[in-house]
Amino acid sequence: MPRAGVFHQLFYHFIWATKNREALLTPTVEARLFPYIGSKCKELKYVLYAVNGAENHIHVLIALTPSMLVADAAKNLKGASSHYINKVSGLGETLYWQDGYGVVTIRKAEIPRVVEYIKNQKEHHRVRTLVDFLERAEE
Repeated sequence: MPRAGVFHQLFYHFIWATKNREALLTPTVEARLFPYIGSKCKELKYVLYAVNGAENHIHVLIALTPSMLVADAAKNLKGASSHYINKVSGLGETLYWQDGYGVVTIRKAEIPRVVEYIKNQKEHHRVRTLVDFLERAEE
């Protein structure tokens, strides 16, 4: 007999910083990093809504299933992305993430607003229109 599905709406807004908040996210790194994170999310069956950042941190909005651990999502994306930039991409640049991360849950209705916020990261930082709790990489 087929197993009944489980209803879920689990949306997570992650943020994590570069090691020592160094400006490691250059346009060259971003051009390879963001698509890589998209492909890694697809491989891991995370639903990616948005990825972007500023020179020293990144924002990722994903949906997970109930069987996926939030801590594993952060670990998997951080580890795979730094390994990709440092060892696979051939860019000759380095990317190291700081320990820890920030994560908040959001309601489905907030997705468009959070996606827009993530897409406009550089502008928010330039004109200082930041949402404090969405910018906390670690406590």
